[in-house]
Amino acid sequence: MEKVIDIEERIPSMRKKRRKKTNRKFVFILLIFVIILLVLLYFQSQASKIDAVELNGAVLHDKDFYLKQAGIASGDSIWGFSADDARKRLNGVEGVQKASISRKWFRDVHITIQEWKPIAWIDRKGQYDLILEDGEVFVPDTEPTIDIPIVTGFEDADVRKLLASQLVELDDSVYQLVSEIREPDESDGDRVILYMDDGYEVHATLGTLADKLSYYAEIVNQLNGSEKGVIDVEVGTYFTPYSKLYGNEEETADEENAEEEKGDDSESEDE
Repeated sequence: MEKVIDIEERIPSMRKKRRKKTNRKFVFILLIFVIILLVLLYFQSQASKIDAVELNGAVLHDKDFYLKQAGIASGDSIWGFSADDARKRLNGVEGVQKASISRKWFRDVHITIQEWKPIAWIDRKGQYDLILEDGEVFVPDTEPTIDIPIVTGFEDADVRKLLASQLVELDDSVYQLVSEIREPDESDGDRVILYMDDGYEVHATLGTLADKLSYYAEIVNQLNGSEKGVIDVEVGTYFTPYSKLYGNEEETADEENAEEEKGDDSESEDE
């Protein structure tokens, strides 16, 4: 025999289930409302504003310039900018090799700038601009205090890029000794003269500059520091003391001075 359930017994349980379902819907809607309210309050509060912007690696341009290019400033919304768009803008700035941007600790922004390193000053009729690692010439807004060689000549862009690539490959110990680099007036675009801080003058071929100067310390050690002069590494390695190069000129100058003094003495005796 089938068990008969009285409708009066079923109605309270149905009402209870319906009530629970309604309560769950109400709690869900209330939770959504609270979340939306909290989000709105968050974006209106200082908690969503940029507290600090840390920028590292800036030499060619100052911090304010980079922040303006990126479109980021303290007090702006931490979510109000696109990191990808800001990075692309920074990558388009002259002298920038690579830029990266990240949000830190909910309220901070970290920006890292990797610039093309300045490797030499170039003298342009008394105005000193920078040659960067990629061979491009950069005109700084303010003159940075960097101890790097001074370059004269090398106005041809391809030759300048070749020079830059060779200087980048130089051993640091040798690079630090380079005081001045000149392109000879009669140069065919491949010769270069370097004036070193230790008193030597180096004549080299631009295409093999880094390779030949990798032996610079050994060459100088073999000279024993007895006398300064010209080290020619264009073809092979040759050394010529300054006394041999300029000795005749000095002797001629001494003879002329002696003759002038003798003439002055003769005039005094005649008087």
